[in-house]
Amino acid sequence: MSSLRKCGRFLVVIVLMRRSIAIVLLMLSFNISGCLGEKEDSEGLILATTTSMRDSGLLDVLLSSFKEEYGIEIGVVAVGTGAALKLGENQDADILIVHAPEKEIQFIEQGYGNSRTTFAWNRFVLLGPSELNEPTNVSEAFEQIQNECIISRGDGSGTHIKEQEIWRSTTISLIEDSSGTHPSSESYYSIGQGMGAALNMANELRCWVLSDMGTWLSMSPQLDLVANIWEDELTLNQYSIIQLDNEYQSQTLLFEEYLMSTKGETIIAEYTINDQQMFNPGQPNQEPSSNA
Repeated sequence: MSSLRKCGRFLVVIVLMRRSIAIVLLMLSFNISGCLGEKEDSEGLILATTTSMRDSGLLDVLLSSFKEEYGIEIGVVAVGTGAALKLGENQDADILIVHAPEKEIQFIEQGYGNSRTTFAWNRFVLLGPSELNEPTNVSEAFEQIQNECIISRGDGSGTHIKEQEIWRSTTISLIEDSSGTHPSSESYYSIGQGMGAALNMANELRCWVLSDMGTWLSMSPQLDLVANIWEDELTLNQYSIIQLDNEYQSQTLLFEEYLMSTKGETIIAEYTINDQQMFNPGQPNQEPSSNA
């Protein structure tokens, strides 16, 4: 049995102490340490994907439909984009779905992947205790909330990478440390966890948090947060499939073709929660900036 199959789930306790605030987060999290070992061929086809694609529920629908049509079952490991790329680099996954374009392009250029194809997109949204009326774009919004309570995933995920890009687009004085690039503020909390944990913490503490649209819509009925949305280049959130060099290429290429087919695009376009469309199929009209 490969290290992927041996990986269980464990209880994580996070304690953050800032301004005399003690935050204790209890959650179940995927155990990445010890899960990057060599994958045995007998384990079957493994897709390493972002937590946002899994948590939205869309991936389950696509995989179920694909299996029904072609009889091919795909196992899923859901982690942040950085961890998914590492799984691909270590050949511990056979295909990837990620959402950090610049990192993906670097991955291909370094010879770890064969191709990258964007098959769906939505937007990043800024969630918080209230609606922001003055900012005309997400950069101005980040400048406005810089000294307020902010929850960051801090996990190298596509959302964390996008958050840092937005900070760099502002006029704010920033620092770089183990949590990445961010403002120097005692009310900035980097939790090193997934989107669901970040949303729950922001909800409990009445803080701001950047989220992908899919996870936000899927969790919004249980949260008392307000979504601030801008339709600009910086908030584009593209999901791409990356092909890797392995014995499952015929199956993984078939899965990519399925995602790009009329049937796949229809499933993506018609997938809704509370009558709200979560993803758009294909590629957006706008291209991401070089720092995406």
